Amino acid sequence: MTQAREPDDIDRVNRELRGVNRRLDRLEYTQISPQEFSSVLDRIYEEIGSTRSEMRAEFTAVNARLDSLDTKTDIIIRRLSREGNLG
Repeated sequence: MTQAREPDDIDRVNRELRGVNRRLDRLEYTQISPQEFSSVLDRIYEEIGSTRSEMRAEFTAVNARLDSLDTKTDIIIRRLSREGNLG
């Protein structure tokens, strides 16, 4: 299930970054005051920060799932090797 979600998550992040890039491109070609420009950049940085936080949380969740899977795999291997030694 995790493998099916990862490309969607990566695509979503790429779309968001392209959107931010387009917004920055538009800002380059407009004439606004330094205060307005600073305000817009602050909002963009906040969006990037929240996206990074979301990604960090998702990676943490994936790592926890992988750790759980590793533990379960170790248990299965130990049990199979014990049963193999009995026969």
